Amino acid sequence: MKVAVLGLGAMGSQLLLRLIDQGVDITGWNRDARRAERAGIPGRFLAGSAREAVAGAEVVITMLADGPAVRAVLGDVADVLGEGALVLDMSTSGPAISCEVAETLAGRRVRFAEAPVSGSVGAARGGTLTVLFGGAAEDLAAAEPVLRHLGKKTIPLGPVGAASTFKLCLNALLHTFNATLAEVLGAATRAGIDLRTAYDTIGESVIAAPFVHYKRDAFLADGMPPVAFAVDLVRKDLELFLAAVTDPGRDAPTVGTAAGVVRRAQEAGLGSEDMATLARLYRP
Repeated sequence: MKVAVLGLGAMGSQLLLRLIDQGVDITGWNRDARRAERAGIPGRFLAGSAREAVAGAEVVITMLADGPAVRAVLGDVADVLGEGALVLDMSTSGPAISCEVAETLAGRRVRFAEAPVSGSVGAARGGTLTVLFGGAAEDLAAAEPVLRHLGKKTIPLGPVGAASTFKLCLNALLHTFNATLAEVLGAATRAGIDLRTAYDTIGESVIAAPFVHYKRDAFLADGMPPVAFAVDLVRKDLELFLAAVTDPGRDAPTVGTAAGVVRRAQEAGLGSEDMATLARLYRP
C-alpha cells in the first residue's frame, strides 16, 4: 500500500517518521520543505509538490493547519487521486468543511474520512495516538492497515462530521482547562505561593489530569517553552467549536470565556508561542 502525508508540521512530520519506521511505502510533502528537513525526514521520502506526493497513493493523510488549508490542498490534488483512493483527514478541520470536501471528492470517486487524533507529538512518534474516526465502515477497514501503526485505539464515531465535531469538543475542554490552570497559577503566585509548589500540589490533587504532568516543564519554564500547541491554533479550535454551537438556547459561555483569554494572549504577542504561555498573562 502506498501512502502519502500532506502537511509535515509538528504532528505530520512525526506521523511520517513513524510510518517510515514501520516500513510503509510513503511519501510526504510540506509547503515549506525546509521545515520537513529540520524535522529530520530523509529527502528520499519527500516530494516536491502535493500532486507528486499523492500520485499513485492508495491512502492520503492530511495533517494541515485548518479546514481552509485542507480544502485548498485537496482541491489542488483531486484530479491526481486515483479512483477509490482514500483520504484520511487528521487535521482539526471542523464538520462543515469535512462534509464539503467529502462531497467534492465523492464526485471524483475518491473516498474521504475523518481521522483526527488525541495525543501529543510524542504519541504521534510512538504510535500511541487515539484516533477518532468519522466515515463509512468500509473506509475504516481500508484505513486500518495504516491506522494500526499510528494509534493504540481507533474509535468509530459515525459518519463524516461526527469525528471532527467530537475532536472540537475534546480540544475545547483541553483549552478551557489550560486557560483556567494559567489563571489559578497566577492567583497563587500573586498570593506569594511559590510557582513550583503550586503546580506540583495541583499535580498531586484530585484535579490532576495527565495534561498537568505533560505540561509541567512548559508552565514552569523560565523562558519561552518549546511550542507543542501554538496559541494561534488554540484560538482556531475554540472558534470552530463556538461556530458549531448553533442553538442560541444552548450556548457555550465557558468556552467563550476561554476564547477571550486566548485573544488577550494574541494581543500580548503570544500567538506563535506555546499554549502554556497563557500563564504569563497572570504573573505578578
